[in-house]
Amino acid sequence: MTGSNPNYMVIVLVLFGAIVACGCIAAGGDETATDRVSGNGTVTYIDLEGGFYGIVADDGEHYLPTDLPAEYRQDGLRVAFVVDIMNETATIQQWGTPAEVVEIAAGDTRRTVAANATVTYIDLEGGFYGLVTDDGRNYLPGNLPAEYRQDGLSVQFSADVQDDAAGIQMWGTPVEIRSIEVIEGVLLVSGNATVTYIDLEGGFYGLVAGDGNYLPLNLNETRAVDGTNVTFAALVKENTMTLQQWGTPVEVIAIDRAGNATYVATTGTVTYVDLEGGFYGIVADDGAKYLPLDLNETYRVDGMRLAFVGQVSHDTMTLQQWGTPVEILAVPWACSACGETAGIANPAAAWCIEQGHAYEIRQNPDGSEYGVCIFANGTERDEWDYYRQTH
Repeated sequence: MTGSNPNYMVIVLVLFGAIVACGCIAAGGDETATDRVSGNGTVTYIDLEGGFYGIVADDGEHYLPTDLPAEYRQDGLRVAFVVDIMNETATIQQWGTPAEVVEIAAGDTRRTVAANATVTYIDLEGGFYGLVTDDGRNYLPGNLPAEYRQDGLSVQFSADVQDDAAGIQMWGTPVEIRSIEVIEGVLLVSGNATVTYIDLEGGFYGLVAGDGNYLPLNLNETRAVDGTNVTFAALVKENTMTLQQWGTPVEVIAIDRAGNATYVATTGTVTYVDLEGGFYGIVADDGAKYLPLDLNETYRVDGMRLAFVGQVSHDTMTLQQWGTPVEILAVPWACSACGETAGIANPAAAWCIEQGHAYEIRQNPDGSEYGVCIFANGTERDEWDYYRQTH
């Protein structure tokens, strides 16, 4: 019997190997199983880390295909896809779930794009309005509603790409708008801070304020002095990625040594005040009232919403005796179609019509609009000139 032990050992080893081979003993086998996902979605160009293409599924999930075929690298392309999830894969993009494409096919013939953009007046071929997306792509809408034809208006839109469309403009990708809505406002910050040298990524200067750290993208060299106390106002760059990975990126609009100036950075509504001959003020969202000393006529529209940066004029006396006098330094965003009173005629237009004259809105080459009062004899006058001299 002792001489047969080696044979028994061989049999045991063979059986053990067969069991492992058939998967009956599969310690750790489930950990290497692949999750497979299928669905419909839209190929989307992501402007991060040098740019790449992802798939935004119809259920909202984001997938980062590591091997997307070149013919499917088309922003807005609708696809049906099958992918294997790569659970253990790390990527520099830090966007979506890494996945390996198993199957992919164009889902339909329609290409749809959805993005945030700025309505922009293009002074070519007689002038027209285009959409410039936040990542720099140009789209030419063939059916942009009239109320959205405002140069500088921030919008969120979706549109179908018109591959076969041809136009005289020769600008942007032709699209047909499916949905569009105004994006209200921008984010502004203001206050006191200390300029601080940060010894990271080769070194840079930041603003350390009581409510957080800010990374100025355009700090003037004369202000780049470590330890300097300043007062500032800035526009927050919400979608900006930086190498420094420190603080909130901002574009400085105004900055001075602490105590030298008082800045206001807020959002509010332009309001016509019928006192002292009439004037325009700004009622901020927090209820504060500001009297702009130099408000451009473009913004003299009752009910217009805007975001502005202003410097308080402490020593200025005004006839109006209304609100805090401010010198307007910047208007990063304005929308005449956003306020509750949007669409109400401005006082100059109303006055012209009340006097029995015709009123007409016209457009400058840069896309801005102005009004004229047209008299019975055919002569014309600027609406505001007529209003000021006859009201």
